[in-house]
Amino acid sequence: MSASIYRNVLTLARVGVVSWSVVLVLWALLVVWIYPSLGNTGVNFEEYLDAMPEQLKAAMGVGGPDESALIFQAGAFTYVGYLNIEYISWLPLLLGIYAVVYCGGLVSKEVERGTLDVVLSQPVVRTTFLLSKLAGFMTLALAATAFSAVAVLLGGLTIGEDADVVNVLAVHAVSFLLVAAIAGYSTLASCVSLDPGRSLAVSGVLTALTYFANVLGSAIEAVGWVKYGSLFYYYDSLRVLAEGAVNWAGIAVYVGVFAAMTSAAVLVFRRKDLVR
Repeated sequence: MSASIYRNVLTLARVGVVSWSVVLVLWALLVVWIYPSLGNTGVNFEEYLDAMPEQLKAAMGVGGPDESALIFQAGAFTYVGYLNIEYISWLPLLLGIYAVVYCGGLVSKEVERGTLDVVLSQPVVRTTFLLSKLAGFMTLALAATAFSAVAVLLGGLTIGEDADVVNVLAVHAVSFLLVAAIAGYSTLASCVSLDPGRSLAVSGVLTALTYFANVLGSAIEAVGWVKYGSLFYYYDSLRVLAEGAVNWAGIAVYVGVFAAMTSAAVLVFRRKDLVR
């Protein structure tokens, strides 16, 4: 890995990652601080949620009776159930968009700007260039994820609600690995298509498809099989947050997808004609 390229990525992308981190922190704190007011509404939230369409409940990470027992007690939200519905279940999608935008242009934007030839004219091999840039993004994504975890933990302390620290860290770690898988195939798309518009479109559409495959497969029994092809199916954030039950098969899927997509990206980039 090239330390200079890695540092350059961190320097140039610092505004973007700070912006994403601020959004995540503010959202997390807003969700946490609203929670105490729910107990004074007199609303039976379990009945309200049961009346929602199955697709919407699936998007929020609400499945069968087992999940409902973790989310509600006597019709009222548990803290971890509420936190999962309003924030944690959406976290990898938010960071996934960041991965698509950044990694979808990891190589293609350099080609479009005409800077890649200049960089590669230096004593830097293509593999080193690609992995250094990807390592820079992964560091930025990890930083944003860490800020989110700190916001959730500190926000809970301010309202007297404390989710298990290990579980909060675990669910953020799983979210980060899901984002890494998205970053992997987005990087591959950037190497295959040296046009940033195309690579962003391909990686964005693929992310949307894998997300909605989980929603539809979880909500409609007739097409339930499609959810197994979705990266988001293996996230299972509610059980991680409430019980610390990490889906290790899902971890293997995320690591495997990231490794396979990154390896393919390296092979493609090493052999790619950089003239569009």
